[in-house]
Amino acid sequence: MKCSNCGNELTSDMYSSGMCFSCGQSISDSEKAIMEELNKQKSEQQEKINQQKIELQNQYDEKLKNHMLTTGYAFDGYVISKYHGLVSGEYVIGSGLASYLEACITTPLGMDTYGYSEKIKAVKQLALEDMVKQSISAGGNAIVGISFSFLNLLHNMIGISVDGTSVTTEKKATGQEE
Repeated sequence: MKCSNCGNELTSDMYSSGMCFSCGQSISDSEKAIMEELNKQKSEQQEKINQQKIELQNQYDEKLKNHMLTTGYAFDGYVISKYHGLVSGEYVIGSGLASYLEACITTPLGMDTYGYSEKIKAVKQLALEDMVKQSISAGGNAIVGISFSFLNLLHNMIGISVDGTSVTTEKKATGQEE
């Protein structure tokens, strides 16, 4: 360790006497200055890490927002340059007896008056989001061939599964044929 005042290397004799022989500075002052500097560096490093985390989250959010989805197998104006494999998302809705009975009560037009269909829409969206996150993790920017499956499970529960193929797409070059 060096003296915070003069910069000379502190020896074991200086430590045992508690002061720098070159300038008379107290070693405890040097230790405090070093600890303050280390804490400052640690704080700066943590701030850099936090900024990197924010930047990565912003990049991820942008990828999530711009991820292309289709039930088909192509996008107009784009070509598939890489296949990343199957991705899926699954959720289960527990309807319970009360929800089941409420869903059975409908208007004369047969419309769901208790929001059961809204629950299904929300869960489908959650399953899609899970699938898109998997696709991004695999390196994709789009999903083709999306299909939903609904399963009747025990005890008034409905399972919702969504599947597709994660791909990387690129804009077609001008004049590129289909």
